[in-house]
Parts: sequence; structure tokens; C-alpha cells
Amino acid sequence: MNQRNRRNDERQWMSFPSVPLKRVRPHFWTFSVCFVATLIFYILVHVVLTESPDWREAPSAIMGDTTRAGAFWVFASPVLLEGVVMVFAALYRQRKREEGREEGRAEGREEGRAEGRVEGLEEGRAAANADWVAWNRRRMEADANGEPFTEPPPGSFNGSSDQ
Repeated sequence: MNQRNRRNDERQWMSFPSVPLKRVRPHFWTFSVCFVATLIFYILVHVVLTESPDWREAPSAIMGDTTRAGAFWVFASPVLLEGVVMVFAALYRQRKREEGREEGRAEGREEGRAEGRVEGLEEGRAAANADWVAWNRRRMEADANGEPFTEPPPGSFNGSSDQ
């Protein structure tokens, strides 16, 4: 079964809400943490922060507010969780992309250096060969004309300070 068919396989999805089974537990914990944090907030507001809390009305006020918050978190916690997952996935992909670019740049620089070395050696050899060919041509011309040839071969040190 290919990737597309596995993703759309209905056995791997929960019907309400439409969530992959592997994410049911994170959705439950996200909802639970948000709901408990909201419950603690409402307890603080209705009991601790009021100047004269009425112990008979506080539980019903807390439950009323918490019920509305629970209904809110049923729908908001999946959005929160999936949003966080998308943000971290995007950051991860961006980091991997940058690592790949940097790796490619490093490889390109190394290949460029290697090619530059090879080209430099080839150019140096060609220049040296051209010097030798020119020197040999001048030597043969002098020999053919019967003239003495005293020019040193290319690359040899003749003791003068101008080289």
C-alpha cells in the first residue's frame, strides 16, 4: 500500500473529531492541560481573588465558567495542538533545508577547489611546455645557423639577479 493510501486508510482515523489515531492521546492531554489550567484560573478568580467569597455560590459560578471553558477547549485544543505541530514541523524542515544548502555549498566549494587545482596544474604544465618548446626552437635555429647558443634552459638558474 503506497503512502497516499495509508494516509487515507479509514482504520487509522477516529471519526469524531477527524483525527489520526496516533494523535488522539496528544489531543487528550492538550485538552486536559488547558481545561485544568482554566479550572484553576476560575477557582482563583471566584475564591481567592474576591474579597468576600460566598462559599455557597462559588462552586456553581466555577462550574458555570468551567463548562463554557470546557466547550471552548474541546474545539480550541485540537487547533492549538495542530498549530504547534505545524509550526515545529516547518521550523524542522527549514533547519534541514538550511543544513542541506550548507552541505551543498561546502561540497561545491571543495569540488571547485579540486577543479581549480587541476586546471592550475594543467595551465602551469602547458606554460612550462610552451617555454621548453620555444627554448628548443631557438636552440635548433641557432644550431641550424651555426651560431653558438648560450641561453640556459627554462626554469634553470643561471646566476643572474634578474630572474
